[in-house]
Amino acid sequence: MPASYRIDKARGVVFSHYSGLLTDDDILDHQRRLKADPEFDPTFRQLLDMREIEELTATAEGIRQLARGNPFISGSRRGGVASKDVVFGMARMFEMMREQMGDEFRMFRSMDAALDWLDLELDSE
Repeated sequence: MPASYRIDKARGVVFSHYSGLLTDDDILDHQRRLKADPEFDPTFRQLLDMREIEELTATAEGIRQLARGNPFISGSRRGGVASKDVVFGMARMFEMMREQMGDEFRMFRSMDAALDWLDLELDSE
């Protein structure tokens, strides 16, 4: 599955992982599943690991839909990690959209920087 997540209720974190070919349907389905999960709390932090995405066909419109449907409340700290330029660029577009809405979402090139931003330990995944 190109988009998956794990909820750590004890630590208040959603660990999302993306890999392989990632489409608009994948990212929007991930959001729908997360919203519907009874373990999900919109105040949780989120770490998005996008380092294993091999191909991205998600569109600007898909990213806009994702930003509009964000299930996290304003003030929930979220961070993403991407190594490929195209993935990082699309995620930065999402970051800018959410920033205008008052979110604390940041994109990083390194896992260490994302973990620092989220105040998580290195072995927390």
